[in-house]
Amino acid sequence: MFPLTTGLLLIVALGLFGTTLYRWGTIFRKAKPDPRWNDFRRRFWNLLTIAFAQTKMIRGDFRAGLMHAIIFWGFLVIALRTILLFGIGFEADFGRSFLESVAGRFYILSLPVVEGLVLLAVGYAAYRRWFVKPGRLTLSAEGLIILVAIALLMVSDFAIDGTTGALQTAAYFFHIILVLAFLNYLPYGKHFHILTFLPNVFFMRTTPLGQLRNLNLEDPNATSFGMGKLEDLTWKDMLDVATCTECGRCSSVCPATNTGKILSPKQLNIDERRELRKGPGGQEGEKFLSPHLIDPEVFWSCTTCRACEEACPVGIEFVDRIVGTRRHMVLTQGVMPTEVQNTFRNMETHSNPWGLAADDRAEWCKDLGVKIFAEKPDAEYLYFVGCAGSFDDRNKRIATAFVKILQKAHVDFAILGKEECCTGDPARRIGNEYLFQTLAKQNIETMNRYKVKKILTACPHCFNTLGNEYPQFGGNYEVIHHTDFVYQLIREGRVRPVSPLPQRVTYHDSCYLGRYNGVYDAPREILKSIPGAEVVEVPLSRSNGRCCGAGGGRMWMEERVGKRVNHQRLEDLQEASPHVIASACPFCITMLRDATRDKHLEEQVQTRDVIELVAEAMG
Repeated sequence: MFPLTTGLLLIVALGLFGTTLYRWGTIFRKAKPDPRWNDFRRRFWNLLTIAFAQTKMIRGDFRAGLMHAIIFWGFLVIALRTILLFGIGFEADFGRSFLESVAGRFYILSLPVVEGLVLLAVGYAAYRRWFVKPGRLTLSAEGLIILVAIALLMVSDFAIDGTTGALQTAAYFFHIILVLAFLNYLPYGKHFHILTFLPNVFFMRTTPLGQLRNLNLEDPNATSFGMGKLEDLTWKDMLDVATCTECGRCSSVCPATNTGKILSPKQLNIDERRELRKGPGGQEGEKFLSPHLIDPEVFWSCTTCRACEEACPVGIEFVDRIVGTRRHMVLTQGVMPTEVQNTFRNMETHSNPWGLAADDRAEWCKDLGVKIFAEKPDAEYLYFVGCAGSFDDRNKRIATAFVKILQKAHVDFAILGKEECCTGDPARRIGNEYLFQTLAKQNIETMNRYKVKKILTACPHCFNTLGNEYPQFGGNYEVIHHTDFVYQLIREGRVRPVSPLPQRVTYHDSCYLGRYNGVYDAPREILKSIPGAEVVEVPLSRSNGRCCGAGGGRMWMEERVGKRVNHQRLEDLQEASPHVIASACPFCITMLRDATRDKHLEEQVQTRDVIELVAEAMG
């Protein structure tokens, strides 16, 4: 039909688009490597379910998600039409054989329906932006421009088939020019995700969710550690930043954002993308991401709960980036919250954050008949007690309850006693990778010397670190959380809760047990096995549960800004009007207990570990 005009338009538009992509390419070429070329089966599954089926988009907010999904699915259907239209610009009979086939006829008949649905979805999107104005969205002119452009694409396509002569020609060129303009506009705004979200989902992590990236501290060429500048980001980090849709789902579930802290995961993406767009040499000289470009409190406010990553519909990962910047602040700049310095000192000198004597690690069980591995090196299970169970008076009671259950079930176990060190979880997540690796290697050397194969632990942070991160350093063990283990004992009839608990109980999910490791059912099934217990759920539970505020090393930092996260979480749980708030994490127990004390509710609401309730119910 119009080969010269169509060809010229394509050359100009694709030339401009190629130039823009080349500029982005120069940015990405400065990024650090990130091995993401493994486990293709799982990656394709993520692509099918998360990207094409839009499961996370729909699950997070059904109406808005379905609206977005219809637009996305519509674009997939219309993509073939766009190819046909450009082909027809060169040859009038282009695609005729397909269009005259059964599949082609069905496609042509369904196209108006799809375009109509897209127009309805665009209308709903515009309504939300003009009238509903959800707080989590970034309301900007760009969003409205994109909606108008999509609507015009649908209308002009209708016009191509519904008109003849000059009007049809005008509609045709309007449509293809709009397609090419739309394509060139995308890389300059948040709608770049239309081009990047498919690869971003495909390259989502397939390593354990609780495994932070390893940091090579022995690299002789390293002059700094962590993510101090944008070029310290990996290419996947940069792709994450480029893919952010600014939908705000991450910030809407962030416990820091929701309690008035400076951190907003969405804003972090926006700020880093703004700097990325400046291109090579465009950043502000030798200035670091923090404190020069982004306030340090943005990074220190994070509890690493992963609620943001769970909510993100396009596969953006935040925790590694945030911890990476913490690493730079701690290891390279020597900057950290004042109170954390004391925590590190305690871990360095006493192998626990409390700074209590390491030789007293086994004092809590001296009258319980518990053996240590030095006395019983052939024990089937190592009970890794952890610092909280060894030194914190409240959590010693949980450790004691677990031991009583193990002994009642005749489980063959022993502990390390004073040979046990902190797993290093707080140090790693605060950013002190050197201290973490020192403690990890010490524990691994001890456990490997005893030929430990199976580990039991009551702490989700120990559970996650031992199971997901110690393999990075040669520590490969079968690690079992105490709720999974005790639930199995109950199923086998080796533990029988018989004493009734005639109270309403709600369960609080630990982030490191739930979102990180998928342990949701065992604690609840244990509670249901206790006679008389009325187990009730709150809306924010399981994968949607709110953090208690202790993760990411926040347990050891002061909370000076906004509402306390543990107070907010207690309010969430009070919606069930519980007599007992149960959890399965020593940090969560501590934070929730403190919240009930602060609010003078300790006489009305008990905070108990699931295992304590089982031990009492055994009679």
